[in-house]
Amino acid sequence: MYIDTVPNRKSPPAILLRESYREQGKVKKRTLANLSKLPAEIIAVIRQALAGPVQLVTESVSGTIFGVLFVLNALAQQCGLQRALGHSRLASLTLFLVLARIAHQGSRLSAVRWARDHAVKAVLGLGSFDEEDLYAALDWAAEQQAAIAQRL
Repeated sequence: MYIDTVPNRKSPPAILLRESYREQGKVKKRTLANLSKLPAEIIAVIRQALAGPVQLVTESVSGTIFGVLFVLNALAQQCGLQRALGHSRLASLTLFLVLARIAHQGSRLSAVRWARDHAVKAVLGLGSFDEEDLYAALDWAAEQQAAIAQRL
């Protein structure tokens, strides 16, 4: 996984999070996320996270998309969001909502569907959940808003 800067004629270059893979012996690349609208500081942090030490995953994540959620979770750890939310199931679901909103930008129901294809259990330690669980996490976050803001 790497960050690619693609020239864009008279517009600013596109900054893309990409991964390379082989298909029938040919090297191909797949765009995971468009980072063009992010501030330069955040892009620099993502580059650092990609170049930094790799955390080992003890379970197989074959068949699921791992990279996007892993990088966003590393950023959440670096900026203190994970610490501010805590370690309860509702806190992890709230963190998932934040990360899914950045990567996917859909509704709660679409976030549940998006989670099926991503390594949510390996990265965040979350088992199965549905949109009702996500709404409960939103209620919890609203109740804890002042405490979370203070910890941030």
